[in-house]
Amino acid sequence: MISDNLDRVQRTIINIHRMLFDESPSPMKLQKLCYYAQSYALAEGNQLFDEDFQAWQHGPVIRGLYDRYRKYEWRQISEDIGQSDASILEFITDIVSAYGRYDGAALSTMTHRESPWLDAREDLDESQGSTAIISKESMREFFAAKLRVANV
Repeated sequence: MISDNLDRVQRTIINIHRMLFDESPSPMKLQKLCYYAQSYALAEGNQLFDEDFQAWQHGPVIRGLYDRYRKYEWRQISEDIGQSDASILEFITDIVSAYGRYDGAALSTMTHRESPWLDAREDLDESQGSTAIISKESMREFFAAKLRVANV
């Protein structure tokens, strides 16, 4: 089960991805796009949804979102998912424009180099599973620093 807020974010991401790239994201890619959207929102002092990401082997994952789309495995999400949320359209468009050109595996590799995922996993090897929570505070701090560097 996912919250209404996460539902509107993931629907908007899928619709924007379809518009910009003429294809739907895979479930893995959707997870990572949700992660980057939430991270940058937190860095700007906002929160898009309440759910926490877990530091899974292949990067940040929200369990409820995983359960919803797991049937697609590595394939594109093909179902009709409803309307985008106009209130977050511009913000989500910026995120999908920046990160949507990468596939799910590349996005996963990116998250493996970032401190929120690394810190949540502590000393676990990349090949090991984990359900450790990636704290919203670690996401906020890391991506706020990225924004500060980008704005210099």
